[in-house]
Amino acid sequence: MLKIGIAGQRGLAFLKAFRTLPHVEVTALCDTNPDVLEHNASAHAIPGRFTEFSAMLDSVDAVVVSTPMQCHAEQSILALEANKHVLSEVSACVTLDECWRLLAAAERSRAVYTMAENYCYRKDVVLIRELVQQGLFGVPYFGEGEYLHEIRHYHHNPDGSPTWRSVYQVGRRGCTYGTHSLGPVMQWFLAADPTERIATISCHGTGVHTDPEHPHDDTCLMLVQLASGKLIKIRLDMLSNRPHLPSYYSLQGTLGVYEASRFPGQPGQLWLGASEDGADRKWQPVTALYEHLPEDWRNPPPEALAAGHGGGDYFVARDFVRACLGEAAPSCGIYDALAWTACDILSEVSITNGGTPLRVPDFRNFNEKPLIYA
Repeated sequence: MLKIGIAGQRGLAFLKAFRTLPHVEVTALCDTNPDVLEHNASAHAIPGRFTEFSAMLDSVDAVVVSTPMQCHAEQSILALEANKHVLSEVSACVTLDECWRLLAAAERSRAVYTMAENYCYRKDVVLIRELVQQGLFGVPYFGEGEYLHEIRHYHHNPDGSPTWRSVYQVGRRGCTYGTHSLGPVMQWFLAADPTERIATISCHGTGVHTDPEHPHDDTCLMLVQLASGKLIKIRLDMLSNRPHLPSYYSLQGTLGVYEASRFPGQPGQLWLGASEDGADRKWQPVTALYEHLPEDWRNPPPEALAAGHGGGDYFVARDFVRACLGEAAPSCGIYDALAWTACDILSEVSITNGGTPLRVPDFRNFNEKPLIYA
């Protein structure tokens, strides 16, 4: 039996999925607020209750790290050093130093590390990955991801004090929350070429217009150049007055193009085929190609349909358990997690230096590992 402990309220989103899986039991919950801990543990019938993360580790085999962003790396390192499997919310780290320390812990541990990038499991995102693997896009060479989500109400507690988001997301400049946008597009490029990697990033911003309390640009653009020269454009906007659009993506290849819908209730559109003079180029909805989806999305369990983030929370939990049991590799393992997270961290340096391109470390390359790794 795989015993799982959850740290933080957000991790309860995975609870229903865990409870549908064989050989899994959620046995512990951790929260620094005793009242919140007691309420949530009682409401969800979770027996183990802890206010200290380290104290919970002895009682479980795996942990869900769904605490504020600045806690993710340290808590993941503690768990990995104790050989406890880790499912960490995004982003993996908030500094490059943490990235290297987390890498060291993951490579030394007998446990597996997974970053819970649930946007990679959205139905249309999965479909495009399948079509790329089948070669229907030809060679992909340009992609886009956008996270447009006005969440100013998350930046202060009821008493007016700043939340962690106020400090770590909009308290600094750059693409501070970019993995939801970058992850799915990067997985498409990896589906076409598993050796592909991120080489450089540069970041530009609009300046502050909507919320002068915070230094975060209303909109920032991060350009991600791959080692092959291919390009990804990421847009992050968590402040502008507008309807939410947290999952817009596009992909252009030599044989096809995908454009997600920008409006609720309308399907994304695809065009696949070689261009010829006089060819009738017509878009078709992604729904017309749903037969290409893998079986688990063509006939998903009810728990997946009811899960948050377009079903992503269910599939993240399921695949994490499979990785813990040695049945599959992590869906977003340590190297992808660190590469995508490092883009966010380096974007702050780039934007404050006029958009200067910066090299992203190759975390798989031992020669790039700093002395802290030794």
